[in-house]
Amino acid sequence: MFKFLKVSTYYRDFLRYYYHNYPHIKTACYKEQFIHLMNQHFAWSDNYSRFLNKKGVETMEIVTNATPLQQAWAKENGTNPYQTEQNILIAQIKKFKPEVIYFQDSINYNGEFIKEIKKKHPFIKLIIGNVCAPFTAMQCHHFVPFNFFTVCSPFFKQQLAKYSIKSIIIPHAFDERVLKKNENDKSYPEADIIFQGSIIADEGFHNLRKEILEKVIIEDLPFTFYGNLPDSSYISLIKKQASYLASKTLDKIGLSSITEQVNIIKKGRNHSKMPQKLKISSTLKKAAKPPLFGIDMFKAIAKAKIGFNIHIDCAGEYAANMRLFETTGAGSCLITDNKKNINELFEDGKEIVTYNNATECIEKMKWLLNNPEKRKKIATAGQKRTLKDHTFESRADILYNEIVKYINQ
Repeated sequence: MFKFLKVSTYYRDFLRYYYHNYPHIKTACYKEQFIHLMNQHFAWSDNYSRFLNKKGVETMEIVTNATPLQQAWAKENGTNPYQTEQNILIAQIKKFKPEVIYFQDSINYNGEFIKEIKKKHPFIKLIIGNVCAPFTAMQCHHFVPFNFFTVCSPFFKQQLAKYSIKSIIIPHAFDERVLKKNENDKSYPEADIIFQGSIIADEGFHNLRKEILEKVIIEDLPFTFYGNLPDSSYISLIKKQASYLASKTLDKIGLSSITEQVNIIKKGRNHSKMPQKLKISSTLKKAAKPPLFGIDMFKAIAKAKIGFNIHIDCAGEYAANMRLFETTGAGSCLITDNKKNINELFEDGKEIVTYNNATECIEKMKWLLNNPEKRKKIATAGQKRTLKDHTFESRADILYNEIVKYINQ
């Protein structure tokens, strides 16, 4: 058997939200902090560990930018708690000695860093990357040191294949543990239509999402929107543009090692062209409530009759995002943009409802609100399908089988 280490970077907005709501947790020991953080059920949480453990795999989960958690580990393991995120991570790798490392965040951890840990730690047999968001050609160059990647849809597999990078498809899933925590919960009011998600201004992200949300709100449908809007300040835009120019210049003149070492410059690689400002209407600004994360997000979704979804722009023809499974799993009726593979995941019209454009989306939302029995039947069928076919246990099986195949070859 092998030892497995998963390295994650959580959304900064989620960590701010989490530590604001639970400030006391910062002073707890590492184990207590880790359990508490995982119990928020943010993103993939500890799902790989809990199911790989059942197969006899020894695992460790690291959230590199959960600073109080990482500092607690450093203090308890005799290393400097105030060193960089990367240095604490390296100390954890040396201590745990994993044969397999899975970097769920391969945007911040790639390139020379991966080469170095491979070179300095011969006990490592396999390093896996992950991507499920837009990436640039330059970033692909820095993906090469990974043995293979996991992706959430055929679209990203196709994009990586252009650069001869091997990948396997592991779709997102639903954490059934949240259902017990949602039982009889009254934290959030009932809602007719809910959308939980943000709008990012960068290319390949949420231009279409912004347009449809604005049209839905203008129609005066009973709509609840929890999410972040892009920073509209010119200072923020100038920082992004400067980061883009710096990374592009340094990489072009052969000084990519500097880009690797300076995170604010490295972020410039996230853009394939000069960042531009995304205009947000006053209507959408007024509608937006602060975002929810983890278990709070699931509680709000469970109270909604309809859960609205629209994919990131770059998803192309394929359905892939987490909201598909979060919404259906929590028991809300999912209405989502139509994709060529949607019927591989859910049966349209029976387990979910799809739309092809903003006008059709609005029409179907109205129909669902006016036909409560049919809406509830679809929601129930969608939840049943998710709990049967789209659990994290099934996704962990895919990864486990691929790892075993690689190690034994």
